Amino acid sequence: EVIPCRYDDAGNFSEGLAIVELDGEYVYIDKTGKEVITCRYDYYVNLFDEASDYDFSEGLAKVSLDGLYGYIDKTGKEVIECSYDKAGVFCEGLAYVSLDGKYGYIDKSGKEVIPCKYDDAYDFSEGLAMVKLDGKYGYIDKSGKEVTPCRYDDADDFSEDLAKVKLDGKYGYIDKSGKEVIPCK
Repeated sequence: EVIPCRYDDAGNFSEGLAIVELDGEYVYIDKTGKEVITCRYDYYVNLFDEASDYDFSEGLAKVSLDGLYGYIDKTGKEVIECSYDKAGVFCEGLAYVSLDGKYGYIDKSGKEVIPCKYDDAYDFSEGLAMVKLDGKYGYIDKSGKEVTPCRYDDADDFSEDLAKVKLDGKYGYIDKSGKEVIPCK
């Protein structure tokens, strides 16, 4: 046992740090159990959040304060102000965020690189991100260009260069150019 079982809750290690709870307080510890970041943030305030939502990813961790989300670095410094209604983890240099019910993407400096215009947004995977607009799913690249128009009833992230999509009750697979390589049948 390298770190004693004394915490009320604990997350997984990510980038050398893990979030733990002790007597209602949250801190990040290193692999020796040393507390390296004392948190002044709220955690698990949203039923949709999971412990892994607060893992470090690409050097930043999502935090929540008074119901709004931002990001801290590994020193605990708030590098992106808690001003978003919802937020994701950084994947491939970008994170989805929500303002006033619409989703877009920011970079690690906090700059909005893809405007908040989508009804829902997901993490980037293999260079593309799934987005939802007017009840339909499609895919965008990191510049915000719609690679696959939002026309599918359901969809998944890309895996091994293909994404599962659903159209008119039938499933198929598309490639990264949006071509149906396995028809929705």
